[in-house]
Amino acid sequence: MKRMILLALAGLSSCAAYHSAPLPDTTPVAAPLPTTQPRTLAQLAALAVQRDPDLAAARAQAGIAQAELLAAGTPPDPSLSIGFEALLGGPASMSSIAGSLVEDVSPLITRSADVNAANAHLLQVNAGILWQEWQVAGRAEQLGVTLTGEAAQLASLLNDTKSLTELDQKVMAQTAAGNLTQQDESTTQIALATIRAALDSEEQTQAQDEAQLDALLALPPGTPIALAPPDVAAIPSAQLQPALATLPQRRPDLLAMRYGYTEADEKLRAAIRSQFLPISLGAQGGRDTSGVTSAGPQVTLSLPLFNRNRPAIKTGEATRAALRAQYAAGLADARNGAEALEQSIALLQRQATQADQAAAQAASIAEDARRTFATGGLDARAETDLITAAGDRQREAIQLRTQLQTAKLSLAVLLGLGLPVHG
Repeated sequence: MKRMILLALAGLSSCAAYHSAPLPDTTPVAAPLPTTQPRTLAQLAALAVQRDPDLAAARAQAGIAQAELLAAGTPPDPSLSIGFEALLGGPASMSSIAGSLVEDVSPLITRSADVNAANAHLLQVNAGILWQEWQVAGRAEQLGVTLTGEAAQLASLLNDTKSLTELDQKVMAQTAAGNLTQQDESTTQIALATIRAALDSEEQTQAQDEAQLDALLALPPGTPIALAPPDVAAIPSAQLQPALATLPQRRPDLLAMRYGYTEADEKLRAAIRSQFLPISLGAQGGRDTSGVTSAGPQVTLSLPLFNRNRPAIKTGEATRAALRAQYAAGLADARNGAEALEQSIALLQRQATQADQAAAQAASIAEDARRTFATGGLDARAETDLITAAGDRQREAIQLRTQLQTAKLSLAVLLGLGLPVHG
């Protein structure tokens, strides 16, 4: 009996203690970016994965899953019961003492399934974090492409604003001299107002996207980030089918779903084994008031007559079936999305090529028109229309190039290109 008490006291001496961890009252300030050359898309992606605040919060979930794995593999502590009854009267000669030491062995029966389920859950959490990191990296690259395209759009609009402003000044001078009419003057001013409105709208859009990139990199709003011209390689068609074939072994979100299915399967296995649980083994003994001492084993178990853990088993079967259907749907969506995106890329490639040709042709016509207008061979309204048309064609080509690069990046994200293949 004394040995059991000493063991209990020794266990209490090694218990964990509480330590407070108060929430911060201020927003954490991230370190500023070092001054370097304009950043490539790959550098933007790496910075986003390293600095994104949401990813830092997501990574903390892995610690919870690790603790659950530890709990699944750790047996419960035994229960110690000690009783004492003082002799107050009667023919007996001494006080009685009783005690028991009991261990719940139920976790030992389900331990392998519980550990496998907890390990699958940890893998699922880690795969989910990797997928979130992969998406954040892709988002940073797409913002880099978008902002580069917006900068080109702004440059085109500013160039048109300059050309139309110069034309408007010439038209106003010619109108004052009586060589042109108020209608000619109004045509250039309307076109100039339209371009300035488009310029304002583009500046607002650019500011919003810059704010998104700053937030992704944990930077204060308005922090300028120099970007290198994006270089987005096309994915060869011959690489698409092999990539689709290994998609379930490479894309982290699909891997997370597979690990989730494994977890549900192991939990179902544990539920089936728990039909006879709980089971406890131990020893009990003591001394009665007449001095008689006794000791012996103690066994406690449930008889599977009515419940037989059927609710938990049915729940496990339904959960596993639902996850199986979700995985099949997710895999189909991933493959269909990748194939549809490949077709969209082919269309955008064709349209972008045509738009480049149209923009080059419109720019050449506008340049010839400037010379013709300077010699008096072209009226102001025609010159205004040609300047506007050339700018519109140029911005259409820029927009299509941006969409094409964004689609290529999206396809790389969908295919998980660059991620390892898991067996």
